[in-house]
Amino acid sequence: MSLTLEQLEFLASEAAEPLLAMDLPTEPLAAQTKLRKQCDAAQATAVGRLKELRRRAVEKLPASLAAGLLVTDVLLQQASGMSEANLKAGRLVRLAGACGVWDLCSGLGVDALALAATDCDVTACDLSDAAVLCMRYNARQAGLTGRLDVRQADVTGLEVPADAVVHIDPDRRDGGRRSVSMADYSPAVPFLRSLVEATGGGCMKLSAAMDAAELDGWPVELEWISRGGTCRQLLAWWGGDAVGGRRKATVIVAGGEALGDLPETASVVGSSATTDAPTVGAVGEWIIEPDPAVLAADLTDALAAEFGWRRFQPGLDWLTGEVRAETPLAASFRVLREMPGREQDIARALRELDAGLVEIKPRGVRLDTDRLQRRLRGRGSRALAVLWTRRDERQVAFIAERV
Repeated sequence: MSLTLEQLEFLASEAAEPLLAMDLPTEPLAAQTKLRKQCDAAQATAVGRLKELRRRAVEKLPASLAAGLLVTDVLLQQASGMSEANLKAGRLVRLAGACGVWDLCSGLGVDALALAATDCDVTACDLSDAAVLCMRYNARQAGLTGRLDVRQADVTGLEVPADAVVHIDPDRRDGGRRSVSMADYSPAVPFLRSLVEATGGGCMKLSAAMDAAELDGWPVELEWISRGGTCRQLLAWWGGDAVGGRRKATVIVAGGEALGDLPETASVVGSSATTDAPTVGAVGEWIIEPDPAVLAADLTDALAAEFGWRRFQPGLDWLTGEVRAETPLAASFRVLREMPGREQDIARALRELDAGLVEIKPRGVRLDTDRLQRRLRGRGSRALAVLWTRRDERQVAFIAERV
């Protein structure tokens, strides 16, 4: 159920405060029954829904912020995680200096709040009544209204100063579905391109799954952000130290969970131009798996060059070498055995190696990984991985230990 504007206005009122503070039963019907003694059915439903959304928001936001959030399901889905918002805020503030930042299509306002928490003046604009109401409420809850000027406006009609630094998060929904193509974005591509060319600098938040070729010819630097083993955002930067055509993969390592807290990161940088491929050679002591941000940015070869690794199969995104990955940009697997990719051979080797839990990691072969992990799990004490791929026309497997 989506919260209506009328329900949001009630939830933002003083009348809703004691209801939202109530300790409710976990069973939904019992919770509604308790609430109905204090309010009408629509209000009870709204309170229950908001409390559920606040619980879900903890996956993205600090508990202290999530606990007092005014939000809808769609706004929560679209919002940046706190770590990603803080990361962007750090670079945007350096770019803007004392001029402040315009946050366009600001939605729930997480990015605007992250900027305001750095003592940056923010002008946050969105066309949606619900988004503006939620943003103003959340700014009050966070104690940041003095730094945040919230406006309801169609951003395509705004007079944004030519020297402005902007952040924009265009809507990526097509007929109610999430879309990864810029052709489905709102505002549309011509406006987004003109914003890049007409302003002093900024950042555009895009889908991490988007085909970066859609931005060919744009004067932007592309940065893929990952956290917790998932590529979360693609950012297009312009102005300041951004270099058109440059690509960057950034892994959030730690921190950034609190409002205004700059996270610790690790990055590799390359170019959209063809990178000289690393040498191809035999499998060494270690197999290296680049982080999803590195893969999305197509910077596997740049990572190999930086750390002295090589490919052992052209086109395969695993690398190899004699040293492990002392970087958050990749995972390391110590190779214990190499063998043909046949289940019976792999099962025998796993027993010999005292395998317990078994992780199946395929590349270039189609496998039922869940079934294989159940079938190959042993009674031993070692957690092992089977890196299963193809060499020429034959399948090959490496039994390895994740370090």
